Amino acid sequence: MADKPVCKYCGKEYKENPFIPKELPEYFKDNIRYIPDCECLEKLKEKELKEAELKIQAECNRNRIKKYKDISIMDLKFLNSTFEKADMSIPVMKMAKKYTEKFIEKGTTLGLFLHGRVGTGKTFASACIANELMARGKTVLVMNFGLYLNKIRRDWAEAERDVLDYVQNCDLLIIDDIGVEAVTDWMQDKLFTLIDTRYRAEKPMIVTTNLELDNSSLTESQIENKLSVESRFNPRISDRISEMCYSFAVVGDSRRAAETKNKFKEFLT
Repeated sequence: MADKPVCKYCGKEYKENPFIPKELPEYFKDNIRYIPDCECLEKLKEKELKEAELKIQAECNRNRIKKYKDISIMDLKFLNSTFEKADMSIPVMKMAKKYTEKFIEKGTTLGLFLHGRVGTGKTFASACIANELMARGKTVLVMNFGLYLNKIRRDWAEAERDVLDYVQNCDLLIIDDIGVEAVTDWMQDKLFTLIDTRYRAEKPMIVTTNLELDNSSLTESQIENKLSVESRFNPRISDRISEMCYSFAVVGDSRRAAETKNKFKEFLT
């Protein structure tokens, strides 16, 4: 009779199988004479099942993230924006990084209202947040507002309800660059619908713009020129944003101008 086998995982000797039918031929009995006397195989199977389940969940999550990427309105430059490529000494980037870390750590319903002059890095900061969150398994929907309006007019007129389902369900919505398009009742209705959908879902959003949120820091001339969300749009829009978002002023020189200057210097060397 052959020596008893041992478990290759824990080294414990197998035990004799008490359930071998007597009428079974001997050459069959040899294959089932001993059975494990430990739980290693059961634990291994359980581990393999858990790993397979996690793999399926990860694949499903990757597919969800891809769906949101596919429907998002963003360019290649947005997709390539990361914290690794950022100057982390800039206040808005420090804040964006901290916001992202806390978003992943404990979640939030509070969003951001990033406002400032053209080219100061508002869109770049929001792109870094978006890409880091997506890399960590969160769903992010990005809408350049002007392009979104064009899409609604041309391509999504019949599918706007489906788009709003994505707006409602994503972990983070980014509405980029509001305030540059002509103000109409239709446009304001579309903007409010995006914002209100997030409000009712109690989920965060990031809004970027060249406008101030309200009139509190503006001169009479600036108010007349409608340089705030409050003065340019229906008041309910600024009310919703102020309730949902922390307002952060993005100051400094034009980031784009600095990048172009550096590229030109490199070109000349």
